[in-house]
Amino acid sequence: MIKKYVVAIDLGASNLRAALVDIERPELLKKISEKTLVSEGPEKISEQVVNIVKKLLAKTKVSLNKVIGIGVGAPGPLDLRKGGIARAVNIPYDFVPIREPLEESFRIHAALMNDANAAALGEWMFGAGRTKKVNTLVFITISTGIGGGIVEDGRLLMGADGNAGEVGCLLIDYRGKLRCGCGRYGHWQAYSSGAGIPNYVKYLVESRELTIKENSLLFKTSNNLRKLSAKILYECAKKGDADALKIVENLAIINAAGVGQVINAYNPDIITLGGSIVLNNVELTIDKMMPYVKNYASNRIPEILPTPLGEDIVLYGAAAVLLKEVEENERKFSK
Repeated sequence: MIKKYVVAIDLGASNLRAALVDIERPELLKKISEKTLVSEGPEKISEQVVNIVKKLLAKTKVSLNKVIGIGVGAPGPLDLRKGGIARAVNIPYDFVPIREPLEESFRIHAALMNDANAAALGEWMFGAGRTKKVNTLVFITISTGIGGGIVEDGRLLMGADGNAGEVGCLLIDYRGKLRCGCGRYGHWQAYSSGAGIPNYVKYLVESRELTIKENSLLFKTSNNLRKLSAKILYECAKKGDADALKIVENLAIINAAGVGQVINAYNPDIITLGGSIVLNNVELTIDKMMPYVKNYASNRIPEILPTPLGEDIVLYGAAAVLLKEVEENERKFSK
């Protein structure tokens, strides 16, 4: 029987998503999603991952013997040797087993990778890398945090400890005014990620680099800035609020500095961007950033565009990770 399907899982701190991928088309045939049971402990998360695969197979009526394997994209840091999540920021347990519960339950191969690296591999295999025929591709996600992955000639750059691609920790402010989630200062994601934007705006106001008018839409919508979020900021900017637009312009310059460093470090043929902040605000993120990139990039500026895979890029990435591992295992055994 020909195996043509992969089960792909996007395990996030907020949502757990699963999809059945037809690798011949390629296409996501069915997607299901539910809230991740983070507060219920590591064993419950492992059980939930197994159960969502069972639900997906039941809904699609696809026999397990037609499934090549299961791919999982999850937030790092990961313990790839043991096959699980190890003390992720928003899944704060010493270890959450992923690979072993899946392989024990379904008796097929399961693969696990950091979600941003998985997304980059998915972009290469199913997205811009497939249509553009490029050699070096970088994917950057700007969401709650900022992350990325680098693929060259189909190979993912992993680094000595598997942590290459942590572009959110590139230095964009040597003075280190804001602290990153990693504990260091001046990093890109401390300023223009979903988690960083409220702190950045607070800094601008407190340092008097920016005065936000009390009658502005941003001030009113955010309850005097006390409930400010990236979503509120960009929504106010879309409605033409002058203060929100000033901040968005500053963020565009910061993002240009980050992207410029990526260009200088990796000299890619193409950069794709994803994550909720970008995908929901392309004109206010990528389009506003582009005029500033030349101020920071010493290498040729590549094509820069939103990922064509949209919000499903980690699902495609999880499938790509599984297929890559299966291909490498077959190559080893054939020697």
